[in-house]
Amino acid sequence: MEVSGKRISPSIRFIDQYLANRPGSLTGLLLGQLDAFNRITTTFGHDQSNDFCAQYAEKLRQSFRPGTPVIRLSGRRFAVIFSPDSMAGIIDVAAEITEDKQPEFEVGDDHFLVDVTLGVAVHPTHADDAPSLFRRAELALQSAMKRELAYDIYRPDATRQQATLWKLESDLDKAIQERRLEVYYQPKVEVTGGKVNGVEALVRWRTESGSFIPPEDFVPMAEGSGRICALTWLVFDSVRAIVENWTYFEEPFSVAINVTPAVLEHEEFHSRLLELQESIAEQNVTVTLELTEDSLLQGEKELAALGELRDLGVGFAIDDFGKGYSSLTYLKELPATEIKIDKQFIGTISHDETDRQIVKSVIDLAHALDMKVVAEGVDNEENLAVVAELGCEMVQGFFIARPMRGEAVRDWIANYSSGSSRTKLVYNSDLMLVEN
Repeated sequence: MEVSGKRISPSIRFIDQYLANRPGSLTGLLLGQLDAFNRITTTFGHDQSNDFCAQYAEKLRQSFRPGTPVIRLSGRRFAVIFSPDSMAGIIDVAAEITEDKQPEFEVGDDHFLVDVTLGVAVHPTHADDAPSLFRRAELALQSAMKRELAYDIYRPDATRQQATLWKLESDLDKAIQERRLEVYYQPKVEVTGGKVNGVEALVRWRTESGSFIPPEDFVPMAEGSGRICALTWLVFDSVRAIVENWTYFEEPFSVAINVTPAVLEHEEFHSRLLELQESIAEQNVTVTLELTEDSLLQGEKELAALGELRDLGVGFAIDDFGKGYSSLTYLKELPATEIKIDKQFIGTISHDETDRQIVKSVIDLAHALDMKVVAEGVDNEENLAVVAELGCEMVQGFFIARPMRGEAVRDWIANYSSGSSRTKLVYNSDLMLVEN
């Protein structure tokens, strides 16, 4: 059997034959994955994990009626195909496999429970042929893993969603290669005195159709597709090019750049960062790296590497603080210079006493660890007043400025500092609101 001129696998041919022998009957395909396969391989070796998967497939085969096909696929995957009386029967079997017949990996007297994840597709409801049925079970399996479910059932719109996702990933890859992503800059302003002491570089993607894709959509996509490093190098290059066109800053100025663990661990990261740092130092500009709280590296080797960069003048900020679960011990060891409080707490701080207390606690903690605090998402005067009262040093948000093109940064700073662009609200040393 061939599909589009390509020979298909024996397992697909077997499923096709099974369907041909039961024309029109309801048939369920369960595509399964043993979730601890990689851990077993790393801990006990490939032979042990392979034997375990083979034994599990055999035990699963024995738990069904004689003649029910249980197909051992490559690695940690398997497939079960059967013809129940109803859709409910298919769901019952999926629940039984993932909940009641959870496999155990045995080493000596030790027993380790292993999770199973299933993707479910049904013939003829979801597909008329074996290749399509298998692909849709695969989509359901991916959905189950993404949603952290024991099993998931194929939904007709999943194919369209997956096709859209693949198209978007291809478009992103092309945009990165052709360097069509833009970098905008949002100012960070000191609460006391109103001095602009830095900006955050924010990557923006406008598609060929003219629509903007939000960073929260395409950055995770770049991470998942392995393009996050290429995207980060593009940001580095854009920052270098724009800063070199800025005139010299009389006082130290920083450009904050978001990075992920994958970028920090890349073999080219250290050299690329130092090259950027050296090239913008002539304008009295330094680099601050922003890492989200839930992506912080915690190994001694990684912490030592961050410490070396800190000694070279690179700053570190913990971004979106409050969304993750950093340990206090780790915060003490991390060579961070700033904590950026997540905007979800700042947005309601003027009328939510709980958020107010949370922000106060974070500010006190940061100061105890000799870190400065940046409040993100300051979008109105009321929130600015509260974070100022609580002792926050810097603010960032729409009330100060929206992200802007690099060419506009110096003019905006000049206008903001002179107060000529609008009435500028700042706080004096006694935290009294004054007009400049």
